[in-house]
Amino acid sequence: MVESTALRYFRMVADRGSIKKAAAALHIAPSAVGRQIQGIEDNLEAKLFERIPRGMKLTDAGRILYQYAMSWQDQFEVVRSKVSECDAQRRGHVVIATVEGLAVGFLSDFIQHISNEHPGISIEVIIVGSRDVSELVGRGDAHLGIIFGRAPRRDLIELLRIPRPICLIVAPGHPLAEKNQCTMKELDGLHVTLPNSSFGIRQEVDRACARTNIQLDVRHETNSLGFSIALATQGTLATFLTRTSAKDAILAGKAVAIPIRDAGLESTFVTLVQLAGRNVSPAVSLVADELIPKMKLRKF
Repeated sequence: MVESTALRYFRMVADRGSIKKAAAALHIAPSAVGRQIQGIEDNLEAKLFERIPRGMKLTDAGRILYQYAMSWQDQFEVVRSKVSECDAQRRGHVVIATVEGLAVGFLSDFIQHISNEHPGISIEVIIVGSRDVSELVGRGDAHLGIIFGRAPRRDLIELLRIPRPICLIVAPGHPLAEKNQCTMKELDGLHVTLPNSSFGIRQEVDRACARTNIQLDVRHETNSLGFSIALATQGTLATFLTRTSAKDAILAGKAVAIPIRDAGLESTFVTLVQLAGRNVSPAVSLVADELIPKMKLRKF
């Protein structure tokens, strides 16, 4: 869809008012410009220019062709802009801050998909607690964030919420492993290992304990969900996580997820957030647009 040489020369003559001036601007011989103009006139069977003492003036037919040429150029610029935007979408660096539970498995699979479909886009993943995810996105150090629970800052917008209830995670040999469900009251005094307070999961568990007036026997705290799972699968300790976070251990038969009958823990969710008002790059928009449906369809 490149403008023809003849049409480009015609526009230049119309703009400059003479073949000589048009040829000088185009850095070619006047005879080459004249031949192109003559060719258009022969094809249209109409005169495009009227010679006047100081140059050349468009005829009625010439003005019609000039309007077409300018309209075509405007349309071409729109196409050029859209093509450039598409190219920009295929290139760029995107930083995603996320809670640990979605990093291994889901995000690793998603990044592989992006690498296969959009090799010009690189993704950096920062794994921290929900509170730190929010701070990274709020400061502009991450383009997208995946947190547990609601966005804690007013300058963050929620792009998506996905329900992820918190369960009790125990080893198959644990005394509670055979239960189909449990209440918080039944867990009073339970020996547990928990994520530290930087994790949204820990904050929800603490609120559930306060609501039901129970106290857990916290033997260990950690900033790693993987370490919490490793301790729980040894048999004597329990932990609180989503099925997503413990998926690999559950599938391997090393852990059991027990639903907890608690309104607060049953209604928890993960949230995809972005800084409000930030001008995001086409690459960030593309990653977000592809991440949202994959998070919706992911079954854990």
